[in-house]
Amino acid sequence: MLNLLKKLFLGFGKVLLALALAFGLYLAYGVYAESSASEKATLMCASIISGAEASMLRDRAILDGASDSQTRWLKRNGQDLLLITYIGLPPFSRHTCSVTTENGRVVAAQRGYLD
Repeated sequence: MLNLLKKLFLGFGKVLLALALAFGLYLAYGVYAESSASEKATLMCASIISGAEASMLRDRAILDGASDSQTRWLKRNGQDLLLITYIGLPPFSRHTCSVTTENGRVVAAQRGYLD
């Protein structure tokens, strides 16, 4: 009986250790992902110059690591808006660079954060 309890506690301890290790790895990845996404969004916005041609911005953002499914063109108040999105810690953290354009030219770029 004592041997069985010892084996049970040892097995339970291993499971707890594995869970703690997995959680620690997830947190470490989260710190890295948040930092990377934030830095990429900031650098992307800083590199976009007012008056520049806007047609290739989405492709440039995707090559830089922006989310293909969440980086898209929108229409808002007669202007085109490119929402460039970098994913931080999944599933909710999104770092953005919103680019407003008129007639194919950049009007403004603004850094943001969703969720």
